[in-house]
Parts: sequence; structure tokens; C-alpha cells
Amino acid sequence: MTRSFIALVAAWCGGIGLWLVVSPGGFYATIPGVSDTGAFNIHFFRDVGLAFVASALALGAGAVLRDWRVALAGAGFPLMHGGLHLAEAVDHGPHGGAGEIVATVLPGLIALVAVLCLRIKAPEGRS
Repeated sequence: MTRSFIALVAAWCGGIGLWLVVSPGGFYATIPGVSDTGAFNIHFFRDVGLAFVASALALGAGAVLRDWRVALAGAGFPLMHGGLHLAEAVDHGPHGGAGEIVATVLPGLIALVAVLCLRIKAPEGRS
């Protein structure tokens, strides 16, 4: 079950990342609040997309290999990304409403809890 949650977050990150890389303008126009954060910058959106894809790959590999360290590396970006959105929401309110907080904070928290559970379940010698 733990690996399923990690795989779920990997799929979420992979989907968002591919969307940002393939159709950054579509992401900018579709997601509520994104256009409120500043002017569209295709290079920046693709950079962020690649960070999501890298996280997805590490999370997926960690789930398949049952290696909590690899999964933790993959959880790093979603955790920090969600933390940034949470800090900004506290400072001046979420750009995209409550949905923004759920969509940015929850994946990182799910990944972290699942990685910690995977760590607890790690066989002897792999802790």
C-alpha cells in the first residue's frame, strides 16, 4: 500500500511535469491563479516541468526498488514546492484559492508520509 501512494504521487508529478513541458501555455491558461503570479515565461515553465518529471522518476524508482532513500529524493521537490505555496498563501493568500493549497501541498505530504512508512518497513540492512 505504501508503494502505491508513492506511485500515485509519482504519476501526479509526471503528469504535471509533462503538461508543463509539452504545453506550458495551456497550463498557464488553464490552472486558476497561475496567470496572477506574473507574465508567461515558456522557459521557466519547462524548467519547472522538468523538475516535476525528475521527481516522478525518482519517486517511481523508489517505489519499484523499495528504496526509501531514492523515493525521498523524489519527494524533495514536491515538498519544497508545496511549502513555498503554503508560505505564500499565509503571507498574501493563495492565488488559486483553496484548490491551490490542496494541489500543491498535499502531493508532497503524501509522498513524505509514504516514504517514512517505506523507511519503517525497510528490511534489515536497508535502513
